Amino acid sequence: MALKLSKNSGLTDIISTDGTNPLTTQHPIGGSTVEARVWLFNDNSAKRYESITIDPTDSVSTDESTWVALAPDNAGVAGTYLAAGAALSMANISDSNVGKPFWVKITTPSVGSTQNKTDIKLTVNYTEYAV
Repeated sequence: MALKLSKNSGLTDIISTDGTNPLTTQHPIGGSTVEARVWLFNDNSAKRYESITIDPTDSVSTDESTWVALAPDNAGVAGTYLAAGAALSMANISDSNVGKPFWVKITTPSVGSTQNKTDIKLTVNYTEYAV
């Protein structure tokens, strides 16, 4: 398969690429910040991955990818967050079904009325190799 993202350390709550099980946060219309710990993992022992980046993306106008900041995991807490919208580099992954945690911080501005944003994504880029 490929690298996957999970909402839990057991790697059973897989974040879907088709929108059926997204990473979700809730914010008041006055704006707020919400953090979530997410796990990246390889589900195929016949593959390994290098040059891994996780990039907040928004392909639909307007671009709100800067609402998202990423940070490495530091022993169960968020490390230093990168600039909003910046891609996070991850270590190479040569094992399978072992979660590699990182943090996602979503900061929303004040808005006039309630809305759902479904076009902001975490795009995982990598180079895949056979083992």
